[in-house]
Amino acid sequence: MNWFQKWFFRWSFIDLPTLGAGLLLMTWYLKTKSATGIETALVDSIGPNLATELFGVWLSVRIIESILRSRQKRSHLRTQLVDNMKYLVTLIRSIAPHFDQQTIDRLSSELMWFEEMKSYRIKGISAITLKLIDRVIELYANAAEEALKIIPLREEINDLFLKYPEMLDDPQMRELHDVYRRQNYTRIIVDRIDSRIAGYKKGAEPSAQTAQKHPETEVIRKFDAYSGILKTYISITLDAEAAVMDARSAVLNREYNY
Repeated sequence: MNWFQKWFFRWSFIDLPTLGAGLLLMTWYLKTKSATGIETALVDSIGPNLATELFGVWLSVRIIESILRSRQKRSHLRTQLVDNMKYLVTLIRSIAPHFDQQTIDRLSSELMWFEEMKSYRIKGISAITLKLIDRVIELYANAAEEALKIIPLREEINDLFLKYPEMLDDPQMRELHDVYRRQNYTRIIVDRIDSRIAGYKKGAEPSAQTAQKHPETEVIRKFDAYSGILKTYISITLDAEAAVMDARSAVLNREYNY
């Protein structure tokens, strides 16, 4: 949008009537003086006074309209910022328990765009609020990084079960596999996996470390790593959601941002 378009849509409704009235007043004043040839009291008093009043009204309207427009713009930017943070929460909640690559990539792309646009959207926001927003970005970036570790590890676990299907003959291993495959709720699944791993280790015979038991030992090791990543991921996401709440409150709190 060029300068003329901005002026036309923002100021023409103020400037055109005011300039038109001022031009008419100036024309009337000059014609009255030239017609009479003398400076009458009527022309001297009404003409300048009207011009002064008109200019004062125009200037006041201009200032008030600028302030209101600036406040409205800042309010809109704050609303956008809050909406973007809500979307981050939605994205990260949709990642678990399936940890789809496309969803994780969408979160990473949103974070990149969020960082790029931050300088534009943070006008009028205090340094304290900025630190809270930076904390949100940092935590969500860490969560995306942890989520990416899940994908190759899950593929390795699945490959082991495909390569050694006889592991499922063991009731405890089959139960662990079933819990792992369901993944109906991430926080619960971690406790269940840990419980099944502990049960398997407790019930395993001393010969479990022999060559014949190598696949079971390997898959248990990977389950331990999988559970550890999930715990880290859950901890980060809980902190991230708490950080979003703090940042959203700070963004919407005008006392901290003006």
